[in-house]
Order: sequence, then structure tokens, then C-alpha cells
Amino acid sequence: MKRLLYILLILLIPAPMYSQMLFSENLTMNIDSTKTIQGTISPVLDFKTEKENVLTLKNTANLNLLIGRNRVINLINKLEFSTYGKKITVSGGYIHTEYRYLLDHAFEIYPYAESQWAESRGMAYKISTGLQSRYRLINSKHCLIFAAAGLFFEYEKWENPSPTPLTSKYVDSRRVKSHLSLSFKHRLGESWELTTTAIHQATPDSYFKKARFGGAIDLKYRITPTIGIRGSYRLIYDTHPIVPIRKNYTTIDTGLDISF
Repeated sequence: MKRLLYILLILLIPAPMYSQMLFSENLTMNIDSTKTIQGTISPVLDFKTEKENVLTLKNTANLNLLIGRNRVINLINKLEFSTYGKKITVSGGYIHTEYRYLLDHAFEIYPYAESQWAESRGMAYKISTGLQSRYRLINSKHCLIFAAAGLFFEYEKWENPSPTPLTSKYVDSRRVKSHLSLSFKHRLGESWELTTTAIHQATPDSYFKKARFGGAIDLKYRITPTIGIRGSYRLIYDTHPIVPIRKNYTTIDTGLDISF
């Protein structure tokens, strides 16, 4: 167990996601008590012809390790590799890990930590850690609705888009924030699965004036019990970014979803 914790700590050290929210709620898996290890991988391949050929490989891995009957270590990792001609770069990614403790069938608490980096928007890196809880409001065969609430500490480091001789090249922020979210997962027949999440994050002294809102939609089609196609939509709206950038940020991804 100690060795595993050391590995997770090393993985959380920032390296060279592209957003301020990971939407881990959309990736929360139903735990199968018959499996010690379960998870999914979602590879995406993109090719473009610019001045040089650009090949991008993205992969999201979601791993759950069941300990006993009521504890789970969840590790979510995304890496993005790009080739520009003969040059290879690591252009994005994140690490998120949480220790889920199931108090009963409907309620769980989990400390978590995550690290992410985002060259595309100018965020050098971000580290956050906190304690959150999930409560399943509805849990049926085809429908799951759960709410999450908690507190976390967040450190962000951004590039200053307009530095001057009197200002620093980077701007950083250290804040304690609250997290509230509501997620809905619905199985549409035997093949389709829809997952949506709405998130609100803010500091205690600016609950609405300087809040960060997020929305996520995942639509998955199962080709076989273990292979599917997933389409993902993410929207983040930061009412008060610490550097002058666009307040809204949107991503759309489509790729394979392989479960085990």
C-alpha cells in the first residue's frame, strides 16, 4: 500500500488538461464487487496536414482498485502526444486520484488530489486537493442521479499575456473553494448511455460573483459489452479569470471506449 501511495504522489507532480475542471464525476464508475481491478481506456487519434504533418494521440485511462468491499482507489489519467514533422511533444494531460470510502450503498466520502497542465490557454499548471462527498439520490437499473459537495485547495499558475518590466511573467493564485455538482446517468436501452454533470465552484467570500461554472455531456454507444464509442462535450465558464482570457472554454471529443 505504501508503494502504491508513493507512485500516486510521483504522478501528481506537474509535467509539461487543458481546462480548469476535469469533470471526474462524468467518469465515476459503478463498482463491480466481483472485480478487484476494473476500468476503461479511451484512445483518440487525430491527423492534420499543415506546414508539417501533425499526428495527435490522446488517451484517457480510468482505473479502479477495489480494497475489501467498501474502499476504492480511483485513478484517472489523460496524456496527449503530438508529432509535428519529426518533432515529438507531450502537449497536454492530467492526473486525478481519489480514495473512495463507501459508508453505505448511497453515500461515500473521498479525499482527492489532481494535477493538470494546459499550454493552449496559458495555464502553466494547476494542483488541487480536497475532501468531497457523493450521495446517490436515485439509483435504479437504468437511472442514476447523485450530488457531490466538498471543499478543496487550488493552486494555479498562469502565463501573463501582457507582461511589462514591472510585472511578472506568471500570475499565480492560491484559494480554498467549495464544490457542488449534480450528475445524471441514464441507460437508453441496451446500447446507449447518457451522462451529464453540472458544477459550481467558488470561494466562500464570492459565492456567485466570482464563481466558476461547468457542464459536461457524455454519450456512449456500446458496440459490444467491452467496446463502445463515446462523444464528450465540456463547457467551462469562469466569471473572474486571474488573467485576461476568454471566460468560456469548450471542447468536443469523440473516440473509442474500451472497458475491462
